Amino acid sequence: MYVLTRTDPGTLAGEKVGHLTRATVKAGAPLHLAKAHPLKSAGTAALAPGSYQLALQVNGRRRPPALLRITDRPA
Repeated sequence: MYVLTRTDPGTLAGEKVGHLTRATVKAGAPLHLAKAHPLKSAGTAALAPGSYQLALQVNGRRRPPALLRITDRPA
């Protein structure tokens, strides 16, 4: 799963959770994943330009987040 959290000051800190894949691996074995996943606004979960944190969640545990900045698309 991935968790996208808005981090701009003065904004509501909402989270958007999405599912990437489900896999089972043996302990110590590597798992390599690659996926293009479009971040789209949907219903009440609109993605506005600003600062976000993007974290992977594996086995219910969140990994350290990466900083992400969403900007307006050029027209």
